[in-house]
Amino acid sequence: MKTSSLLIVLLSCLFINDTLTAQTFEGVIVYNYSYTDKTGFLSKKEAKKLFGTEQTLHIKNGKYKSRLNGISKKTHIYPGNDTLYMTQDAVRAVMWINAKKQKGEILSHNLTRGAKRVKGVKCDLLTVKTTTGTLYYYFSDKYKVDSKLYAKHQYNYWAFCLEKTGGALPLKFVVDKQDETIELTCKKISLAKISDNIFTLTRGVSIIPAPERDLLKMR
Repeated sequence: MKTSSLLIVLLSCLFINDTLTAQTFEGVIVYNYSYTDKTGFLSKKEAKKLFGTEQTLHIKNGKYKSRLNGISKKTHIYPGNDTLYMTQDAVRAVMWINAKKQKGEILSHNLTRGAKRVKGVKCDLLTVKTTTGTLYYYFSDKYKVDSKLYAKHQYNYWAFCLEKTGGALPLKFVVDKQDETIELTCKKISLAKISDNIFTLTRGVSIIPAPERDLLKMR
């Protein structure tokens, strides 16, 4: 009887463990953010002031909201489906982007196991070479979402990276292009219940197509 009871307890623990592991991440990730304009249009100081040094990502069930802390208050909201929305303090409108469209094409990709530690977490590296530049996507299986919920989000290779990593979120993400480099490194990650209201667009504001080139970087 004692052996049977112990076996039941052990099996229960394993079941709970598997359930927790299978759950998709819902919460907040705060990244250190760095932007470098290789064209020389924005100096390092100007870019830091405009875009800030921190990006906060709220993510839940196929939705997310990311916001920079610079004076531009640049924000992206993905409420699911096939449209990504962007707001900036310099534009009195919500701009929409077709999330199913990608600006470049993927040329190659490869996976490096145990590439580096980010915030004490051992991370693998997905390197993606494209016609517009190279992406470095450091991830851990500890923080995952359901990649199928982002299948229509091809913009910025988001769906591709999630598919190739089994839904793992980036703890570090570097985009190196000919004219710019963007680097995000996780400084804080926490599980939290996210209200659906955070993904709601501002009412009474015009919704217009986003320009091909970022308004805040246009000459």
